[in-house]
Amino acid sequence: MTSDLRIRRADLGHRRDLAAIADLVAAFGAEDGNIPAWHARESLGDHLRRRASFVLLAETGEPRTAVAVLLAQRNLSSFTALDSCNIHDVFVAEHARGRGIARRLMHAAEDHARALGCGKMTLEVNTDNHPALTLYRSLGYDVPDGNFPAGATLFVKKPL
Repeated sequence: MTSDLRIRRADLGHRRDLAAIADLVAAFGAEDGNIPAWHARESLGDHLRRRASFVLLAETGEPRTAVAVLLAQRNLSSFTALDSCNIHDVFVAEHARGRGIARRLMHAAEDHARALGCGKMTLEVNTDNHPALTLYRSLGYDVPDGNFPAGATLFVKKPL
């Protein structure tokens, strides 16, 4: 666990936060060979301000450096007539992994979602991402056991 870790809601109007988000999203994409085009990176802030319910940054050190990001969107669950919160992206920089940062981000996201009145959390996870599957299962998401085709994506949820 990182003792100096601070998780906070990103200020989508602040250039430093937007740059940190863009850098982390680009690093996330690069792991799969998907480097965002320059125009996509430059317009990310506008898209997030219109569509994201919240973006969380995890920071360490002095001066504070963003090492992880979580992007969330609020949706309506037509079955429950309650809002739900979809975790769109969770990414921890490679050098910061293995310290419980993703777990703390997920707990913070659940707290934010509850404060927004959401009744459940949802997310998609690639079946090849074993650390994420283990994390989400341990947090109470309905991650099924089994063998899945390589590269398959699961849609999982958790009531709040």
